[in-house]
Amino acid sequence: MRVLFSAGPGRPAALRLVSLARALQTAGHEVRFSCPARTRHSVVRAGLVPVRADPWRFSQAWRPDLVVHDPLCPDSTAIAAMSGVPTIGCLPYAHPPLPPHPSVWIDPCPPPLRERPEPGAWPVRCDVYEAAGPGAPRPTGPGLRPRVCIAGMPAGDRSGDRRRARLLRRVAEGVESLGLQVLVLTGDDHPWSLLLPGCVAVVHGGDEGVVYAAARSGVSQLVLPVGEDERRAGVRLEQAGVGRCLPDDELAGEPSMLRLRFHIADLVNGGRVLPAAARLGRTVARMPPPADLVPGIEALLRRQGN
Repeated sequence: MRVLFSAGPGRPAALRLVSLARALQTAGHEVRFSCPARTRHSVVRAGLVPVRADPWRFSQAWRPDLVVHDPLCPDSTAIAAMSGVPTIGCLPYAHPPLPPHPSVWIDPCPPPLRERPEPGAWPVRCDVYEAAGPGAPRPTGPGLRPRVCIAGMPAGDRSGDRRRARLLRRVAEGVESLGLQVLVLTGDDHPWSLLLPGCVAVVHGGDEGVVYAAARSGVSQLVLPVGEDERRAGVRLEQAGVGRCLPDDELAGEPSMLRLRFHIADLVNGGRVLPAAARLGRTVARMPPPADLVPGIEALLRRQGN
């Protein structure tokens, strides 16, 4: 069986597809992986073959039996729609997917966080292939003080980046003022399995990759959303009892630092959030890993062949 994976520009989503691609390749299937140039080195390090040609032409020439695609990327969705073969899409967390719907949805979202389950979707654990670069920060080990991770610190110089950086620096000051350790991360290429086990909370912008990483580790979350979809993601975390969401209008003016400190202290020492986050981590651990989807995918293709 020939399987073409088509990923969009979002690195965490692409690395989740890598986990399933590796499982199919291990099962003996021929796999190719189309992705942006910035992700190709991770694909190669994972032992997969990246598509370096134009993905449209490659798909027509290689003629895959199955396309697994990113339903948030127009190019990936279009390749899947025009392939004429069964398609599998990875159901997004808070963002609406692009049409058309695939033959099968796979859903990496833990059930407590999924507001509206998709009928017939195949659940899968939100594993991700970790391929962090050599410069990735690594905590030296458990410290005497609880650690809070602040993810998504912008490195650019655009006005929006500068505003976001100022906000996250204030958050870091608030964390340190509570006597906590702080770990600030730039970019989205991180070994979460090494970084998060020593943390008691993660502060981020609502990115799906960080939501899932914190869920896997059973860590509480504080979302400072960067957009409407991310705000919905944060609200869903609140509804599930595993985090808090503070939109921009709640962070304006002088009282905002007190509000930030209150929410951070609540996440670290609060009564219900920490146990709920730990329960979510155990729920994720019980979900089927990507390798468990392989027999179902093979059966799907056999049915289509008949």
